[in-house]
Amino acid sequence: MKKTIVVGGFSKEQRLKELEKVKAKYEKKGYKFLEFIENGAMKSVAVFEVEKAIVRKEQSRNLILLGVIFLGFAAILYIKATLAQ
Repeated sequence: MKKTIVVGGFSKEQRLKELEKVKAKYEKKGYKFLEFIENGAMKSVAVFEVEKAIVRKEQSRNLILLGVIFLGFAAILYIKATLAQ
């Protein structure tokens, strides 16, 4: 599965510097760098190859985090409601 990541920067040097950071970050996660497409300031992208299992793992981690935040928010509202009575 291919995944594109936006690489931003006003000058070409900034984009190339940002590309190195993006490559390092995503290669640690198991992504494989394929190519860099230069399209200007906020349209340049790095293309990575990634296994579907890694993408599913990241999505499930995000959903779990969202669930924990929701439960925390609900607990705060419940505590406030019981203290107000």
